[in-house]
Order: sequence, then structure tokens, then C-alpha cells
Amino acid sequence: MVTPFYFITIHRSFVWRTFPITMDDTPWWPSGIITEDSSGLDSGVIQTVFGSIQSWDFKACLSTKWWQNPPENGAIWGEWPEVTTVEIIKHDRKGVLLKLNDYQVARVSPFAVGNDLSRLVQYQPWRQALSDLAIALPSMVYFADNQDRIAVYECQQITSGLNHDSEQIASKLGSIHSALNQFCTPNTERRWNDRLKDIEAELKVTTLWRAPHSEFTVGLPRLNLDLEVMGLDGGEVNFIADIRSLAEHLLCEPDRLPGLATLMLIEQQISFANGMNTDARKSLLQAYLSTAPNSYGNKKALSTLMGGPWIWRYHAVLLAFAEARTFGDEELGQRAENWLNDVSRIQAHLGVLRLWKSGLWGGVVGAVVAFFAWRMETVSPTIAGVTAMLCLVGSLTCNMIYWSKDPKPY
Repeated sequence: MVTPFYFITIHRSFVWRTFPITMDDTPWWPSGIITEDSSGLDSGVIQTVFGSIQSWDFKACLSTKWWQNPPENGAIWGEWPEVTTVEIIKHDRKGVLLKLNDYQVARVSPFAVGNDLSRLVQYQPWRQALSDLAIALPSMVYFADNQDRIAVYECQQITSGLNHDSEQIASKLGSIHSALNQFCTPNTERRWNDRLKDIEAELKVTTLWRAPHSEFTVGLPRLNLDLEVMGLDGGEVNFIADIRSLAEHLLCEPDRLPGLATLMLIEQQISFANGMNTDARKSLLQAYLSTAPNSYGNKKALSTLMGGPWIWRYHAVLLAFAEARTFGDEELGQRAENWLNDVSRIQAHLGVLRLWKSGLWGGVVGAVVAFFAWRMETVSPTIAGVTAMLCLVGSLTCNMIYWSKDPKPY
């Protein structure tokens, strides 16, 4: 236990705050948003500035004895593992990773962040579609009190994807999304835009970005992937289907998201850790599209005017900003805020393009007015015809300029 303390650092658009904590300074404890009157982890509910979170006292499961018999409360989906020893691999911002034996690891989630993993275990068509691909799905999930508490994976070793070839990882992600595309749902742009609105409102950022989405942008079954938690088996690096992040759970609805949303979350991790230039972003996107469904590479799917990768980059950085706020990570918050400060430059360019788009409709309206002026005999047929022709030519020209100035997706 540590003595409660406070510190506040003024950080431009908001205040970085660490509230009093009543436990060790573990990475998964949301010290940046815990309220002063919140109870501890074992109380079952902790209070944050983003709302309350259900929790459970998981300390017992860090011992071998706890694993000898399945718990009586809750549900067990899949096969309970044979545990010879319990070794803590690491604590991270999602909880604790344990090594149970030579071929299995476990994710322990201190907080209730949804049931994405138990759904993966129960729905066999998704599991079958993803079999033999570069992703480890849970072989067992312990579910209690509407929460995926523990997930077990067939995995020999945990590694960071930041230490491996990013283009190869993107290619593997494209293959995973190709397998899931048969279960896709039509785009839900209103929900996706509301998602951005909710995050912006809670974080009180000064940016605002909404976008339409093309028919080629579809929602996929939810997979929560993290470059910092990947499996290494026989020299091959694989994704691990993990739990949702605490920040996303508190701020967002459990929406289905497009494949590009996941790719941009990965790109954001690489960019903040190692830096990325235009060529690197282009190569990552091309590696992903080389194995993703062909429709994902459609011009409109990649168009910044229709959302494209840029709107999902914005989404990824907002979530990084939310994570920084949740855990009081000032360095991550500074990087995210620096990126968000550049959003105005992109939006200014899109604003100019909207003026060209208005020229399209202005030309159409002009042609319609010329037609009715001719029918009402207020102008001669020649003048009406020439006017309508010029309006239509101007309309088509504005439309061509509008699309030709579409910012590159990388």
C-alpha cells in the first residue's frame, strides 16, 4: 500500500491529475481519473470522472492453488487449463498477464470492460473462420458479473509487435479481416460519428471531425488487438484477441468498426513509439490492402473526403489521448495533443474542397433555373441553352477539382 497523495500538472487544454490511490502504483490502475471519494478495487465498484467501473479482487488467482478448481460463481467457456505454476509476465494497462505452463498464458482483467472474448469462444463460425490464421483466440474464458475476468490462450511467449516487421504484421491483419469479411455489417456512419462526438465531449478537445462513409466501409466482428501484447510461437509473431481498453469502454459504445480502424490503431502505436513518415504510412497501408478484401482498397473507401484512413487516424489518436488521461500519462498526452493540433490543417483543406463541392450543386441549380426561364419565355432559347450548358460544364469542372484534390490516404 502507498500513502495517498495528489499532484496536478497544468497541460494546455486540460489538467493532468493524479488522484489519491489506495494500492500499489500498477500500470492498470486508472490514477488519472479516480475520484477522491472512490473505494478500492475490492469494493466491487470504483468511481472515476468518466463514470463508475465494476471491479473484482483478483489477487487469489495469482496463486497456483486458485487454479486447481474452477470457481463456482460465474460461467466457464471453453476448457479449464491445467496449471503447474503461476508466473506474472507483466502488468500492463489492461491488467495482468500470467504464464500458466509451457504452452498457455492468461489475461486477467481487474475491471469489467465487456464480453468480447466470451463471445469469441461461444460463436463457432468466427472461430472457424480465424483458425490457422495469425491470431490466438481464447481457449477458455471465465465470465462473471457480466464481465470477462480471465482469458486463457495457447501461446508460448508474449512479445511486443513493435520489435517486429510492421508490414508483415499489417499483412497478417489484412488476412484476418478477409476471413471476417463474410460476417460484416453495412456501415453505421451515424454511430461512428457519434462515437467521435462522445470522446471529444468527454476529453473536452477543441477538434471536431465528422465524415460520411462509403458503402465499401463495413463493420467487422470485434477484435481488440494490441501491438504490445502479441504471441511468439516458433519464431512467428501472432496477434492475441485481447480485452477492450478501459478508456474505450468508459467513453464509447461497443460498436463494430471497420478494418481500417484497427489498422490505424496499430499505426498510431508504431508512430508514437518509433515515428512514421509518409512513405512508412503508405507501405503499411499497402501491406494491409495486399491481403485485405479488394473492396477495402476501393478509391472511395480510402478517400479522405469519405472518411478513409484519416478519420480513423483521428479516432486512434483520440483514444490514445483518452488513455493518457485515464492513466495520467503526460508524455503520451503531449504526443496525442501535438497530433490533434495538426488536424485543423487537414480540416482547412477539406473546407476548401467543400466550396468546390458547392459549385457542383450551384451549377445544377443554375441549369434548372435556365430551363424554367426558357419555359416561362423570360429569356430566348439560345440564351437559356448557353446558360444551362455553361452551368453544367462549371458543375462538372467543380466536381472534378473536388475529387482531384482529395488528400492522399497516407
